[in-house]
Parts: sequence; structure tokens; C-alpha cells
Amino acid sequence: METAHRQRSMHLAVFAQGLGAAHSVWRSPRTAPDRLHTLRHWADIARIAEEGRLDAVFIADALVLPDSIGADVGERPDPVSVLSALSAVTSRIGLIGTSSTTYNDPFTVARQFATLDHLSEGRAGWNIVTTAIAGASGNYGSAELPEHEARYARGEEFVEVVLKLWDSWEPGAIVADRAAGVYADRDRIHEIGHRGGHFQVRGPLTVPRPPQGRPLLAQAGSSATGLDLAARFADMVFTTQYDPQAAQALVRNVRALAEVKGRSPFDVKILPGLTPVIGRTESEARELADELGSLISPEATLAFMRQAFGGIDLGRYDLDEPFPDLRDELPAHAGKSRPALLIGTALEEKLTIRQMIERVGLSIGHRCLVGTPDQVADDMAHWFETHAADGFNIIPADLPHGLRDFVEQVVPRLQDRGLFRKEYTGTTLREHLSG
Repeated sequence: METAHRQRSMHLAVFAQGLGAAHSVWRSPRTAPDRLHTLRHWADIARIAEEGRLDAVFIADALVLPDSIGADVGERPDPVSVLSALSAVTSRIGLIGTSSTTYNDPFTVARQFATLDHLSEGRAGWNIVTTAIAGASGNYGSAELPEHEARYARGEEFVEVVLKLWDSWEPGAIVADRAAGVYADRDRIHEIGHRGGHFQVRGPLTVPRPPQGRPLLAQAGSSATGLDLAARFADMVFTTQYDPQAAQALVRNVRALAEVKGRSPFDVKILPGLTPVIGRTESEARELADELGSLISPEATLAFMRQAFGGIDLGRYDLDEPFPDLRDELPAHAGKSRPALLIGTALEEKLTIRQMIERVGLSIGHRCLVGTPDQVADDMAHWFETHAADGFNIIPADLPHGLRDFVEQVVPRLQDRGLFRKEYTGTTLREHLSG
């Protein structure tokens, strides 16, 4: 329990996935597929989020084109490129992007996010992932995806190197003394001399120390190995949770792990994913959910689940059969937490494969909340006040309309309850997350 003097404030990020999280949502008149790859589309999302005083806009990544591209949006632009453009059309909102530790180099990632932090004047964040999609290996000259534990061993050293590179410039290293002809104090710029099991990096970085010192670190994934990495490094953890009691247990676990790592347990903010589908009345919200759900292509969602399950094809089953227990069939390279949650939920609730497709297809497997603005705000408040979450990663089913619905109708209710800021009080992403 947090001390009485510590005032908690809810933290909100928006997961900006293309035209929205719902599969085949490009077919909805609420979306504009022709704008997907324009700055105007991404700027609209970021500006709406900033109007709502959200902590950050988050852009995930995928390193392989999905099999469902014939029927559904599946392309992914480079997050750092998009966020760099957004830094010029926003002024306060944080900018978090995914970059893989499996198919990248620490020097490149350190330089990219240090540059983004400079361009945005301290609003950059790196979402650390290890890439569990098997098809990505073929795009990076590898025969196969490394196993889970091997990916995280590399990932942990990767983060260590990035942090050393960000620290390779001390504060005040840029002198810029015109009269003396001294631009930089060489004594404040250091080689890092890293020699580890996966990387040998000399340094220093070619970019001065970022405005935040270290850009914010986010982590997605709730496996034991993933949470151990999060407890050591992350400022923000994106999770998938359906049940508040299970979410409370995860929060307690991460806090305890952070203390073991020598950190304050409250330095790590836990943000479960949430897809709100909002209507002025409950029936109107249900109609919108049904409308978006009717567009879902089972083939597209099956392709998504095949990736999540490490290549296991659920299309080989009758979709109206009970969801199979696949826990012992998951390959070693597959992700851990998401498949376990989806399989466990399907078995516990006795769902058919088709029912699970419908659930996953609207929210990419995250919790979907269909209701009025008050109902959505009530639910979010309950999770927050019972310490099941420090906030939420909002994952609109459609963009940008779904985000605008949330910002215009739910955020004011959270503000009126004193749970969420009415104005930004800081200028950097790290300051946004400090409450």
C-alpha cells in the first residue's frame, strides 16, 4: 500500500495501431484507409490524445507482414520515424515506440531514442520487446526465432548497453564556448567499453545526453522472465489482464520484484490494455460493438492468433468446437503470457474457437469494455482504486473516432472524480509518469 502522503494519479496511454485494434475495421465508415500512411492520420491521433492530457501515444511494431494482409490491414510503419514526425506537431504528450532487442543493435536503438528525446524536448520512450513472431527471423537473415529464454538473455544485455550509451555523455558535456573555441568537454564524454556475451560496444554515443537523461523505458509481456526484466528496468509495463484479482496479484508481484532489484516499488507503473466501446446508452454501445464485430474476418483473426501461438493453426479445427488445450503444444520460441491468458480464459469460460475469435478480433485479445461513459469510468476507477492498475493502455477498436469518444466522454468523468489530471504539470514524459 502506498503511503498516505503519496497522491496517486491515473496514467493513460493510447495504443495507436493503424486504423484501430478491431480486425477488418478498415471496412467501417468510421475509418479512412486512404489516410493510414499519412502524417495527417497519425497527427490526428496524437493531437486528440494530447487534448485529453494523456501521458503518451504508443506505437507498437511488427517485423513481418501477416498472412491476413489480403483481407485486413497488417502493414506497420517504423515507429521511430512516425514518432519523430509527431514530435513536430505536438508539444506535451509522450512518444513511446517499440524496438526489438532480437533484431536490432543497441547502438542504433540508443541513438534513435536519444535523437527522438532531443527532437521532442524530453518526451521519448522505448518499449522493449524481444519479438516472439517466428516469421520475423526470415526478414533478418536468421534460420529460426531464438527460444524465449535466449531472447530475454540477449534482451537484458541489450538494455544494459543502451543505458550505458545514454550515460556516455555527462550533463554539461556541450560547452559551446565561442571565445575559447571549446565546443565539448572531452573529459565528460566516455567510451563504455562493453564486452558481454552478446555485444561488444566501444561507444560513446554520437548523440549528447538525452534531455530526460534516460528516455522512459516501457515493457510489454507478463511472463516470469519478462516481468523480471520489467522490474529491473521498466518505468511502465503494458499488460493483458481480464480479472481484477489477477491484475492485483500481478501488480504486487512487480512491486515486490522491483524492491528486490533495489528500486522503489512505485517506480513501475502497470497499465493493462483496455478497449472501450462507448455509446450514449448501453444499447447504443452494444450496437457499435456489434457493428464493428460484424466486420471481423475469422481468417484475419485466426492469422493473428497463429502468430501469437507461435505458428499453431486453429483453422485446422471446427470453429464451433470447444477451444482446445494447447498449453503443451506451444513451441519454445512462442510468447508465454498472451497465449497462456487466452487459452486459460477459453478453457475456464468454456468458449468455442469462434467465440474466442470474436473476443480477440475486437480488441487484439485485450479486455473490451462496452458501455456508457459513466460505466467505462466506473470500471476504470474500480481497477485503479483497488490497485489492480496504475492506469490503462487505451486500445481503441477504431481510430481516430474511438479515441475521440474516449477523450471527450470518459476523460472528463475521470477528471471530475480527481483521478486524472486536467492539465499537464510537467513537460517531459518522465514528469508525466511521476504522479
